[in-house]
Amino acid sequence: MLGTGVALVGGIVTYATWRHTTALAARVPLGAVAAHPEGDAGRVEAEAIASHAPAYGDVAHAADPADPGRLLLGPLHRPAAAGFHLDAVYTALFVRPVRAGASLVRFLDREVVDTYVRGAGALPRWLGAAARRAQTGNVQTYVSALLAGTVVLAVAAVLVATGA
Repeated sequence: MLGTGVALVGGIVTYATWRHTTALAARVPLGAVAAHPEGDAGRVEAEAIASHAPAYGDVAHAADPADPGRLLLGPLHRPAAAGFHLDAVYTALFVRPVRAGASLVRFLDREVVDTYVRGAGALPRWLGAAARRAQTGNVQTYVSALLAGTVVLAVAAVLVATGA
């Protein structure tokens, strides 16, 4: 019951404020001038957006008698129009740390992970280059390498067997 009463009072106050500001808007000229009245609506809107900040400053400074927020909020209208500067707080608390973390991850990926990946690819590349040099196509070279490997293995087996 209390919630319904508060909602009803809020609706009545909002309606009264709307009626009051509508009457004010009918009497007080806004002073807006279309820069290109013969132009299309997009061009006129773009001019209005571009000229708003130099003429009035931010949104909170523009005098609009039809805005019920000025009457309802009173001195809180200016900070409310600026979002109570919560965007700056959100940026300081969340956006900057996340961007810093992202730049750290980008740095680690580029400098550390990519270095390991390039290093891991270097060993097979070097082994492949050595194998290409060893593959001359000369059968006598292959037989000589096989014989030398066999001799080395035989000597190592004899040394292990004798305990020397």
